[in-house]
This record gives sequence, structure tokens and C-alpha cells, in this order.
Amino acid sequence: MTTTTATKSWLPVIAWTQVALGSAGVVGVVASPVAAVVVGAVAVPIALASRALVRASRTVDRIMAEELDR
Repeated sequence: MTTTTATKSWLPVIAWTQVALGSAGVVGVVASPVAAVVVGAVAVPIALASRALVRASRTVDRIMAEELDR
């Protein structure tokens, strides 16, 4: 095997490695905003539900205090 044939055999490997890394980079850039949207879509209902539960708890506490004082 000479120097030129060794170089020719490694060129496809180097090229495909660059293509794979580039594709992984593109997928990472596209997936990052998608992941943020998914996490946001999950976090908003959880925050709203916990806020509603806190309000309901305060309301129940107020009603119980009013009823027990009588």
C-alpha cells in the first residue's frame, strides 16, 4: 500500500465522519427549541394547577374558620 492508496482509503471515512457530525449538529440545533417548547407546555399546566390548588386550600381554610367560629 502506497501513500496515495492509503489516503484514498481514508477519504470516505473522513467525509462520512464530517457528514455525521454535521447532521448531529443540525439535529441538536433543531431539537433544542423543540425540547424547550415541550418542557414549557408541560410546566405551564403544572404551574396553573398548583396555583389553583393553593387558592382552593385558602378558600377551604377561610370557610372552615368561618363555620367553626359560629
